[in-house]
Order: sequence, then structure tokens, then C-alpha cells
Amino acid sequence: MSGREKFWDSVCDYRPYLRLLLVFTTTLLVLTLLAMGIGDQQTDAYVISLVTIGLLGITIVPAAYCVWRCGQVTNEFEKPK
Repeated sequence: MSGREKFWDSVCDYRPYLRLLLVFTTTLLVLTLLAMGIGDQQTDAYVISLVTIGLLGITIVPAAYCVWRCGQVTNEFEKPK
């Protein structure tokens, strides 16, 4: 087993938690976007919302990739040969 396979095997052990993280951060992103749409765009809260969106994006992209990648790895092992 190579180092790459060991890494993905370790990451895929946490797949349920990564899915939960993905749901949680996506929900926060939607709520932040709604708050930005409703709120005044001339306040400091708007700037904080932009920073929050950036941080959530930085979290969502790797979590989504890991969940997707672990799904591919799982599907590879389940295919009949």
C-alpha cells in the first residue's frame, strides 16, 4: 500500500464527519448570503459577511473534494472485475 493510498484510506475513515461538515458549512453559507441580501450593504457587517463567505468557501471546497474522492475510491472497490 503506497503512501497515497494510506492517506486516502485515513481520510475516508472520516467521511461521515466530512459530510456533516459539508452540510453545516453549506447551511452557514446560505444563511450568510440571505443575511447579506436582507441587510444594508454599507455597514461593516457586509465586510464581515464577505470574509465569512471566503472562509466558508475555503472550507467547503476541500471537504467536498474529500467526500467526492472517497466516493470514487469506494466505488472502485465495489465494481465487479
